[in-house]
Amino acid sequence: MKFLKFCTLFLLVSCTSQESIVGLYGKCKKNYFACSQLELKADKTFEYFVFMDVGGANIIKGNWKQIAADSIVLNTFEQPKNLTTTYIGKINPERKGNVKITITETGLPLSSANIIINNDINKGEVANINGMVEFETQRIQTITYYFLNESETIIIDNPNYNEIEIKTKNLNNNNIQKYLTNEVVVIDGKKLFFQKLNAMKKTSLKNKQW
Repeated sequence: MKFLKFCTLFLLVSCTSQESIVGLYGKCKKNYFACSQLELKADKTFEYFVFMDVGGANIIKGNWKQIAADSIVLNTFEQPKNLTTTYIGKINPERKGNVKITITETGLPLSSANIIINNDINKGEVANINGMVEFETQRIQTITYYFLNESETIIIDNPNYNEIEIKTKNLNNNNIQKYLTNEVVVIDGKKLFFQKLNAMKKTSLKNKQW
């Protein structure tokens, strides 16, 4: 009987906790240039609305799961298919004194990506329309790429490679995020702390922007 009462109490507390989490977080100011809102629904799905003056509006959808009394985790329905950046390096004996780097994502050139070698910010080049850059150097130890809000450093296992093809993981390759993978969100009372945003306060559904 005591065990039954304990189980009943646990279920009630759990349901109450999840119900208190459900709702809309984030209130947009009038005539806003940027706005973010997150709606947690009772069916364990969410909608994340992001508006930026540069890039426009986007809504990404997915599932949420409570992992602690004050924490949930978000996963978008759409997930990146390629989670890892890879590269192929070779030594071309006909290439002397320089290194050619080609960078692509899902088979398309990552043009305009900023490429830095050997962790030296003074050694940076911008990829051309073919996703290619060349450096006057003999050895490559690391390659770092920056593209919009994405960046990654790749360690090269053979510094004598002079032709390197990089295939990046799937990127959120616009100004607005496309994927959320095991994104932990902390909830403190009626405030929600999400990524690097300021606290998003719980608000009425009538303030929903989409």
